[in-house]
Amino acid sequence: MAPHSVLKAYRAAASESVAYGGRGVDLVLALYDGVIDAVGQAALFMERNDFHDCSRHCTRALTILMGLRETLDFEQGEPVASELLRLYNHVSSKIIGAQTRRDATWLQEAKATLSSVREAWAELATRTTPVRTKAVISGFVDAPQASAVAPSGAGVAAAV
Repeated sequence: MAPHSVLKAYRAAASESVAYGGRGVDLVLALYDGVIDAVGQAALFMERNDFHDCSRHCTRALTILMGLRETLDFEQGEPVASELLRLYNHVSSKIIGAQTRRDATWLQEAKATLSSVREAWAELATRTTPVRTKAVISGFVDAPQASAVAPSGAGVAAAV
């Protein structure tokens, strides 16, 4: 899937989530689940020396990470946006490095990193309530106005 079409689908999902009273944090969790699954599948295929399917799953993971990266809002979401950018770049480097070296441990490390961040988002999900009109994901539990994600991307309805 081309990056442009991924972002288009991402934005459509965001709009639909808001339209049906969804919470942006739930969308973020779904995206993290998708990238974690893709990296896990890639590791399994790499361990089996099935590099074609490994590459397919790595591409899926990198595409999701690119979509997440493109939605960061640096104007309103600092310092969280910069930290998320560093995370996405680090994990992308791990995935590419794993493919280059054909080393599944790099994929397992990427998966572990993403899983720990996903848990933080899950914690945030327990503290949020649905908001149907705002398209912002709060980056801080104690500062609900801070936004790390741009309204046009993953930023859908999640207020603290």
